[in-house]
Amino acid sequence: MCIDLGDTVDVRLTEGHNFIPGGAPPFDISAELVDPAGVVTSLNKTGEDELYWHSDFDADQVGLYTILGLHVDERWWKIYTGPGSRPDRPDYLYTWFPGEVNWSEIDKTNWADDWHVVRHYKPYKYSKAFVSTNCNFYGTDSAFGQPLEIIPLDDVTTIGTGDFEFQVLWNGRPLPNGTIKITGIKDGETQVSAICDDEGKATLPLNISCDWLITANAADDSAYWDGEYDDTLPHGVNYTGPGGFVGNDHRAALTLLELREGGTVTMRAEIRPGIRFSVTPAYLDFGELDPGDISDPETVVIQNMGSKDMKATVEVTDTNGLYTEGLYINSSLWSEFETAVMKDNYVSLDAELHVPEDFTGSGEMEGTIIFWAEAILITGINCYFCNCQFD
Repeated sequence: MCIDLGDTVDVRLTEGHNFIPGGAPPFDISAELVDPAGVVTSLNKTGEDELYWHSDFDADQVGLYTILGLHVDERWWKIYTGPGSRPDRPDYLYTWFPGEVNWSEIDKTNWADDWHVVRHYKPYKYSKAFVSTNCNFYGTDSAFGQPLEIIPLDDVTTIGTGDFEFQVLWNGRPLPNGTIKITGIKDGETQVSAICDDEGKATLPLNISCDWLITANAADDSAYWDGEYDDTLPHGVNYTGPGGFVGNDHRAALTLLELREGGTVTMRAEIRPGIRFSVTPAYLDFGELDPGDISDPETVVIQNMGSKDMKATVEVTDTNGLYTEGLYINSSLWSEFETAVMKDNYVSLDAELHVPEDFTGSGEMEGTIIFWAEAILITGINCYFCNCQFD
């Protein structure tokens, strides 16, 4: 989904089938945000209603945001109970129970005599979605560290135009061929599925322009991997099988929203200026020093975000002469310092304060560094102010 820079994005997590919300997920739920700089932060819950768990964030950076959700449910039992065992759904062969089960109190009148526990499991459900402030979805084919994760390998802006390749990873590695089934869901009637190969890859024919929900989970009841099979679980008198799976059930979901409308194609381009850079941190603290002391070095990072290689210099201002006489950068007095920063790269600088022997001031001393940059081999200078303060 494309959004505008500065928008507040409402994050909503729900349980349900297809794109139909069924309710706010119970038990343990959390969400994280990966911003365009790759910084991961937790999204705090801002509310909950009948359908959704709510959070939000301000999209104040240019680029791709990734939203990661986790829902850990209570333990469940899946039991094969046979045809006609459920009067409410006579075609269903299975019955589910949450939590602890007292088997002696369950009415098994309509159950098959070979009834048995298929799975006793704790569900872990992972979700992922993308939004971008510049409609650039570069990076969506990266792994973001979810235990079970769906990775779109093709361009997500082409969703709904044909075959689309995905990869599913478990702790960063593919599971054996046949373990994972991946499904693309448009609605209850429109679904396409495939089995992932030894590389965790599968291709789905997403030929309809619409929003798609992509899900991944065990291919069948014999393909669960995070646990073991137990032949001592409760069962009917005529059951002779290997027992049921006891462990964890992992499922992943990826929401891919259509980016085009109608038959039109929206074009957008952002041309980077020749000079654009950032300086961090915005505050340096050299600590408590005496005349003649040299501070420990403080690291300053200049990031070149423009389209040209650049040369950086600095200017120091203060009202007491401490910094104009004593600030050294990379072992040189600031006035002698310059450095080249290549396009899409950064440099780390060591800033030290050499307090003059004859300095008579005392107390908290403040000053400011102004970072200047000019494009190498190009006429023209732009100025960005860091406004660093020193104690």
